[in-house]
Amino acid sequence: MAARTWLITGCSTGFGRVLAEVLLERGEQVVATARKPQVLDDLVARYGDTVLALELDVTKPEQIERTVDAARARFGAIDVLVNNAGYGQLGTVEDAPIEAARAMMETNYFGKLAMIRAVLPDMLERGSGQIVNVGSVAGQIGFPAIGYYSASKFAVAGLTESLAAEVAPAGVRVTLAELGPFDTQFAASMAIVPPSPRYDMAALSQEAGNSEWGAGEDARAGAEALLSALNDPSPPRRLVLGKAGIKVVELHDGRRREERDRWLDTSLLETAETAG
Repeated sequence: MAARTWLITGCSTGFGRVLAEVLLERGEQVVATARKPQVLDDLVARYGDTVLALELDVTKPEQIERTVDAARARFGAIDVLVNNAGYGQLGTVEDAPIEAARAMMETNYFGKLAMIRAVLPDMLERGSGQIVNVGSVAGQIGFPAIGYYSASKFAVAGLTESLAAEVAPAGVRVTLAELGPFDTQFAASMAIVPPSPRYDMAALSQEAGNSEWGAGEDARAGAEALLSALNDPSPPRRLVLGKAGIKVVELHDGRRREERDRWLDTSLLETAETAG
């Protein structure tokens, strides 16, 4: 199989960096981007012309345009976009400033949307291509103290499902990779807004099911599992990655099912009041 060209955002550290390394080891061509591209110099030294390291802040349209143009000039068509750039913050909805929510949406949601719009027309014209939005199980579950992050990931999930439905007939495949905890610097890099004393965060995390996550699972194993799914002729539209991620999603799926069943008559407008 001929080498494909992957454009990956947020490659300075974490899952994006590991994914870029795995792809380059496999002989793929990678456009690796970061806000400080010098952190990618070692990839260029190791892999030469198969990697193109570029400066990219996904909140800046002019940098997105330059990145896409440079990728096409070096490698031709962009076969796969991996929308990985993003960040989180710890803080309750009461305590974290609303400006933090706006800033997070700019990167985690609108940045992904801008990248999609930059590469999608060419993919549709060619009738091929793949878009991978890196999400989180926090896009299915509103965990306490990361409400703003969860909101951005819920938004990405909705966008991804709509996009997948729209472009599937044209031959463009779309996947949402919903990550559980992985052993990267993602959590450690989060800014923290201390919660008000009224919140018992330990008890809230215990109830939510994420109190014992620890350092997380091996990021390389996660990247390899994702690539295996993406290489399938019929890749998933939504893929939860990691044992801890699956466990917490199943916990909340069960709770939602129980609540839905309990209130089914109300959902069907068949309550005693309406019957009377």
